Amino acid sequence: MKVDLLIKNGTIVSPYGRYFADLAVQDGIITAAVQRGCRISSAATIDAEGKYVLPGIWHTHCHFREPGMTHKEDFESGSKCAAAGGITFVIDMTNNEPAPATLETFLAKRELVKPKSVVDYGLYGAGLSPEEVPRLVAHGAIGIKVFNTKHVKEVYPYISSLAVTDHGLLYEIYEQTAKTGLVCAVHHDDPEWTKRLVNRDYISKGRTDIHSYIEAYEKGYMYGHGMVSGLASSLYLAKLTGVRLYVLHAGVMPEEHYDLIAFAKQRKQQVYSELEASALLIPREMANEIGPKQCQFAVNAGKAWDHIHSGQADVLVFEHAPHTAEEIAGGWTDNFSVPLGMIGAQEFLPMMLNEVNKGNLTLEKLVHLTSEHPARIFSIYPRKGAIQVGSDADFTIVDMTKKKVLTAADSYSKSGWTTFEGVEVTGVPTHTIVRGQVVSEDGIIKVDPGFGRFVPGAAARVNP
Repeated sequence: MKVDLLIKNGTIVSPYGRYFADLAVQDGIITAAVQRGCRISSAATIDAEGKYVLPGIWHTHCHFREPGMTHKEDFESGSKCAAAGGITFVIDMTNNEPAPATLETFLAKRELVKPKSVVDYGLYGAGLSPEEVPRLVAHGAIGIKVFNTKHVKEVYPYISSLAVTDHGLLYEIYEQTAKTGLVCAVHHDDPEWTKRLVNRDYISKGRTDIHSYIEAYEKGYMYGHGMVSGLASSLYLAKLTGVRLYVLHAGVMPEEHYDLIAFAKQRKQQVYSELEASALLIPREMANEIGPKQCQFAVNAGKAWDHIHSGQADVLVFEHAPHTAEEIAGGWTDNFSVPLGMIGAQEFLPMMLNEVNKGNLTLEKLVHLTSEHPARIFSIYPRKGAIQVGSDADFTIVDMTKKKVLTAADSYSKSGWTTFEGVEVTGVPTHTIVRGQVVSEDGIIKVDPGFGRFVPGAAARVNP
């Protein structure tokens, strides 16, 4: 027996436990998991002695800014961030210019990014016109993304032209998405309420500096009460239509949103909670220090961890939302007027492995939240999200003892900065493997742009 790749001597991790096996890969597919030491001839071998082999890690909340804003990031640079950070599959968001809200703009984006990615990827279709939803889905959208929000000063990236604040329109988008069986991912808000409170208590009083913004956030004015209000009404509309609702930015809203999600799940509603790791990883002291390099931080980290350990959290991310350093610099004096964002694709997994080493969660739980469960939710499992015969040979190999200091100098992002500058972590990805090909080793990209493949949503009628 001769195969393309053999991964030997590693400890395999699934959501259900750990075991020892050597993994054989042929033509990009896992062909065997055999007892350690079995004689298998291979063209290439990776010795994972002392390391853990995870099913390829997903990142479901990336803003790679293409088309329209590629001075901030593009699909090549963003996907390289993901690969260097141990991510094998990404899902890109929709606040592009133009947004992929029609079949024409969706197909144009698909063709534009096709020669650029180094990891496999899915694309959301932008939920704006109910009649476009079935067309987007038929041509490969992995889900429909809705911005039920707009910025208090209507600053990018919350493009006002994509704001669906009319509940009748939102209901119809849910209706159409429900017919496809895919998820509708929603950034919830009650933007007029948010805008009124922020203008009344902060902007009109000249209280716009970063510390005022942080105070407004902590009080629930930014990413806060309006999001809970928006979620409450959205859950009801989703129940009426039967849509599979995917709640974005869980963890950064006031804690009542946890209760709403738990109640909906108790009633057997198909609701999924994508927890922002910023709710775990960025205390207020750090937010004060890094300023406009974050837009969300931990107001109640204990509650966010409870959301994970109770099983209510379905997916874990650290949002990748880049802007240039020049664009956010003004946030120190007026953070209500600059684009809000964070850098997270390359740093996310090392930060979470560090939490594993601290004892805050297990590798098994991490794999559940970042591999198997997102693959199931987006109906790509077991093609991806699993280490089993017949699945794509996507692996993330990690060294749980290796230390690293996170710096912008090591980042592939065009932004020129990282939210976690100078943070030391223990636990890093050493190999990112997509369909049996090493795309990153010790942070060095090993494939050409265009290696990554577009993965259409499960309801698509499309040639990839």
